[in-house]
Amino acid sequence: MKVILARTIELPQAWMAKDEAIVYFGYRLHKPLFQKLLKEFKEHKDYKDGYRLVTSNLPIINIQLFDKFLIWREKNKYKINK
Repeated sequence: MKVILARTIELPQAWMAKDEAIVYFGYRLHKPLFQKLLKEFKEHKDYKDGYRLVTSNLPIINIQLFDKFLIWREKNKYKINK
């Protein structure tokens, strides 16, 4: 009997459903704020590729891109032209 061992590679999750992203980013108690951020995210020319509406009730979000958006937004929150 031959035993083969394999190493499991852990991959980061790239896409997440909106409801899961609300919890992941800590907006569970601030859903209206998350919705506002998500609207801005999906309308921004540099970040809109990170939003997909798979079905009418299931939007999914690219987690890494949304995180970059939040960092960008924090750095630019006081600038007039975002």
